[in-house]
Amino acid sequence: MRRSLLDPWLAAKMGLPLDRLCPETVAAWQLAALRRTLAHAATHSPFYRNHLAGMDFDGLRASADLAAVPLTTARDLAGQGQRMLCLSQDQVARVVTLATSGTSGPAKRLFFTQEDLAATLDFFSQGMATLCGPGDAVLVLLPGRRPDGVADLLARALPRIGARAVLPPENWDPDLLTGLLVSENVTRLVAAPSQVRILLGHGAFSGAARERVRAALISAEPLGPDLRRAMARDWDCEAFDHWGMTETGYGGGVECAAHDGYHLREAEFLVEIVDPLGTTPLPPGEQGEVVVSTLGRRGLPLVRYRTGDAARMLPGPCACGSPLRRLGPVAGRIEITGTTYRLVQPDKGRAQPCSSFSNS
Repeated sequence: MRRSLLDPWLAAKMGLPLDRLCPETVAAWQLAALRRTLAHAATHSPFYRNHLAGMDFDGLRASADLAAVPLTTARDLAGQGQRMLCLSQDQVARVVTLATSGTSGPAKRLFFTQEDLAATLDFFSQGMATLCGPGDAVLVLLPGRRPDGVADLLARALPRIGARAVLPPENWDPDLLTGLLVSENVTRLVAAPSQVRILLGHGAFSGAARERVRAALISAEPLGPDLRRAMARDWDCEAFDHWGMTETGYGGGVECAAHDGYHLREAEFLVEIVDPLGTTPLPPGEQGEVVVSTLGRRGLPLVRYRTGDAARMLPGPCACGSPLRRLGPVAGRIEITGTTYRLVQPDKGRAQPCSSFSNS
């Protein structure tokens, strides 16, 4: 089994020899990068100047020290996004507006610089190299055909690894896609689980996919084990799951061939699992809320941003040979009410008490 291709990429970005890439060296590098990020944010952002007031950034020397850094939320991003900016509007290359989940308040606005978008392009090319390479034609069904949208960034990233994107109209139907599989000699697929379910029920597409499509990147929604098995059974297709969100510049982490958690963009994000009712980072294996801090983002840095996703961190080594930790599957969305919380499973659309989810 091939070691995750993200490891040599991360080592190069961190200025570390590959044989020194381990959880301890990565954590030390990330804390140093976070200290620089906090100092930058407190200096250049009106919001962070107040939010981080009185903090001793130099005192952040261990993962346990992160509990002293205040969290930020989707509500902060929606209400204070403009004040979170660390540069002028004319240095912003792309603005994305998102509804705030679970509220009727203002929408979140995310501001990306050209450097942010270049970093996403770089990650997309590395992540896609996990499942495709020279000569592959990749049918991309995700939305975002406008400049710097998800599909557009993927289409621009694939030629870097010798592959090419096939972009159907966004209002595609299975018959159209079946024709494209044949005419474009498609060998790989990028899609959301809801799109895959539609195509699995279409006999002609499934027949063509079984002959041609050997691997797929699944993104935008949780990939359940039943759907993964159905893709292998009906299409003879290996599914690679991806985790990310708009706040992370779309890309966050991708499975390797071991299919045991997401290998993360550790050089660009510090990912923690935090007690949903507190601020304390939880040890590997314990389920909590995924919290993300951007490292080196100059425009709109996010500091301990609460994603609302529930997951656990898997300790290394991975079966692929990587010694680094991975993010485990997302168990659901966290909803906090007063002093309690519950998890909503997106695939079932229903809530369960947090006690129903084991940390084992």
